[in-house]
Amino acid sequence: MTNTSLPRIEKHGAVHVLRSSGPLRSETAVPLDELTSRTMTGNTPAVIVDLTDTPLIDGSGLEWLSELSERCCHRGGCVRLCNVNELCADILRITGVGARIESFTDLTRALGSFA
Repeated sequence: MTNTSLPRIEKHGAVHVLRSSGPLRSETAVPLDELTSRTMTGNTPAVIVDLTDTPLIDGSGLEWLSELSERCCHRGGCVRLCNVNELCADILRITGVGARIESFTDLTRALGSFA
């Protein structure tokens, strides 16, 4: 079954919130990466990846999250995660990606972490 929902980005002040529906894997990470590359040029990236509608993260999704975090850090910014379900939290913890990217229970707390 193919997911037809396109990733979207919302701006909350200086913070970009990325949202995608379905598993975070290569076919969703590529459009998210293209979207972030187009919209976050020229400023210090403050990014939240909202995983509300993400039931699973595979190796490609983990790699994308790690690369996004590294790119943002190199530009003086950072990436946060929010609304991570139990399975995704386990995947992030087991792979070590969760130790490098801070997670919050909801979008409001994640946005507040940038204040």
